[in-house]
Amino acid sequence: MPHNLELNLTILDQFTPNVLGFFWITPSVLDRDLKGFNDFNYLFDGLLSQYIYRKEKEFESKETSPANKYAHIFFTQNFDEKLFLAHLACQGLNKAQIAGDIDEQISLINNSSERKKTIIVLDQTDQNWTVDLTKRYPQYDFKNLLIK
Repeated sequence: MPHNLELNLTILDQFTPNVLGFFWITPSVLDRDLKGFNDFNYLFDGLLSQYIYRKEKEFESKETSPANKYAHIFFTQNFDEKLFLAHLACQGLNKAQIAGDIDEQISLINNSSERKKTIIVLDQTDQNWTVDLTKRYPQYDFKNLLIK
């Protein structure tokens, strides 16, 4: 059963050396106005802002990108080990499509660390993804993060 982390804590409050990474599931595409953006951007050394800036420049110059606008994965180095952030936007997708994106992202992190097993889930949708993730990937300890 997934654990709930205490209400009113920030993302940064939950970040410890035992955390392998984060699943951030939102109803809309990656945007600076999403709750949690600033904390994740800080933890990942500005990679989220860089990504959005690059996408805005591509849009202005009418360049198109084949990249999936619904699923992103970012990596950084913390405590001398790799840390991931998997962002999933559920807007316009069904549960099977989202589950497929999750499977792809899990495959990228599967061999990341033998000792780190905690994945924090910030689910901002009506679907309880933490329960589904816990059933599908019992090798990880998923913790549901509730922020105000």
